[in-house]
Amino acid sequence: MTRPPSASSKAGFALPSVLFVVAMVTLVFLVAIEALASLAAETRAALAATRFQTAALSAEADVAFDAATRPLGPRAILASPAPGAAELVRLDGAPYATGADLMLSAQDEAGLVNVDALAPAARAHLFAAMGVAPLDVAALADRLADYIDPDDLRRPLGAETDDYARLGLPPPPNASLVRRDQLQGLLGWRELVGTSRWRAFQDDVTADPNSLVVNVNTATPAALETWYGLTPAQAEAALAYRARTPFTGVADLERLTGRALLSDAELVYTMPNGRFALKVEDRRSGLAYRSRLILTPGDAERPFWIVEPTLQVFTAAEKATPPVHALAFPDPAA
Repeated sequence: MTRPPSASSKAGFALPSVLFVVAMVTLVFLVAIEALASLAAETRAALAATRFQTAALSAEADVAFDAATRPLGPRAILASPAPGAAELVRLDGAPYATGADLMLSAQDEAGLVNVDALAPAARAHLFAAMGVAPLDVAALADRLADYIDPDDLRRPLGAETDDYARLGLPPPPNASLVRRDQLQGLLGWRELVGTSRWRAFQDDVTADPNSLVVNVNTATPAALETWYGLTPAQAEAALAYRARTPFTGVADLERLTGRALLSDAELVYTMPNGRFALKVEDRRSGLAYRSRLILTPGDAERPFWIVEPTLQVFTAAEKATPPVHALAFPDPAA
């Protein structure tokens, strides 16, 4: 005769079941808590990005207001058209503080390397300034020339449509570039330049087929080195000189450096071109906003345009870069 299970055996059987259920419930709660924590972190990041973009757009509007309503001097937006008027906002990339950990800079694009208007020697200087190995500089210079010219004639170290096709790459535009990021489609770019070098150099570059103006009063050191083959020391000397008094022409730069520099007598080399690269950074959130401001004073309904807005996250190297001293951004209504 089979004996019925005792109360103690029933309890012993039920205990593992209860422990299993408790474990599963605990696991569900842990997963839910982790999901909620992740969601909360994503929400905080989204809110921080939204707050940053709002602040960046506000700062962008302030610069646009100043640029569209005030006169331009050789290196800055001026407070008034009166002779000797104070410089309101510098256009050489100088940083301005617009709030806690928020910095804004405006860079006259006539002081940047315009890849659509580079002489052959300057193309080589461009890639050398980017840190490309000397043996590869000439090849990239020839490829850039082939990349933007309208013909299909290949330079000695260049590349044309069939070279890109063999590697499964998009064809070259064979026309002037309209965005600097188009450079990343250049054959060999990924291997010889790469993302980190481009990130470090991109603020010195523009692509604008409609502007051939050069401004030595707002040029970045990289632009001076690229245009004229100046050494870093000569470029820094040029910046120190123009901080005291603006250049009146390329001849001033020639006397300062002791070098004969190529220039075109029909071009103005000392004034902005009405196109500005804007950048707003927030070290707290690790975000950077970039855009281009283009003045159109002949258009009574729309005196300026904001184009190519982009939002980027700081890289580890950018986060590690120490903050620089920034001036207080002036009140546009003052």
